[in-house]
Amino acid sequence: MSLIDELKTTLNRDIENLGYFLWGIEVSGNHSSKHIRIFIDNEDSSISLDDCTKVNVQAREVLENSETLNFDYSLEISSPGIDRTFFDLNQLKDYLEETIQIRFEINSQKQKVTGKLLSISAEYIEIENKNEGIIKIKTSSYQTSKLIYKV
Repeated sequence: MSLIDELKTTLNRDIENLGYFLWGIEVSGNHSSKHIRIFIDNEDSSISLDDCTKVNVQAREVLENSETLNFDYSLEISSPGIDRTFFDLNQLKDYLEETIQIRFEINSQKQKVTGKLLSISAEYIEIENKNEGIIKIKTSSYQTSKLIYKV
C-alpha cells in the first residue's frame, strides 16, 4: 500500500466525522522529511481557515498516534480551490460540461489537452477541444486533471 493510500485509510473517518470529505492528498519531500498536503471539501459551503484549522488539529493528533509515519513531516490542510486538481476519475463526474485540462500518456509520450468535459465511462473520457473537436482519451492513459476556472 502506498503512503498516500495509508494516509487516506488513517485519516478519512476522522475527517468525515468532522463534517468534511477528503478530496485528495499530495506528498512531497525525501525519505526523511516530507510535506503532506491534505485537501478537504464539504457539500454545503466553501472551506474556511477555521475548517482547515479544525481538520489540522484532528489530523495531527491521529498521525502522531499512528505508526503510519516514521519520518519528520509538515502538515498542511487546504481546500481544493476553484482550480481544483482531480485525484481520481470519479471526482470528474460532477464536472461534466466544465472546462478541464487532462494530462495523459500515449506511447510513452506525455500529453495534455484542455476542453469541455463531455463524458466519462470505464473506458474513455471524452473532451471537446475547440481546435481538435471531440477527443476520446482511454482511462488507462489518464494521469491527472484540473478544473480550468473561467471568469
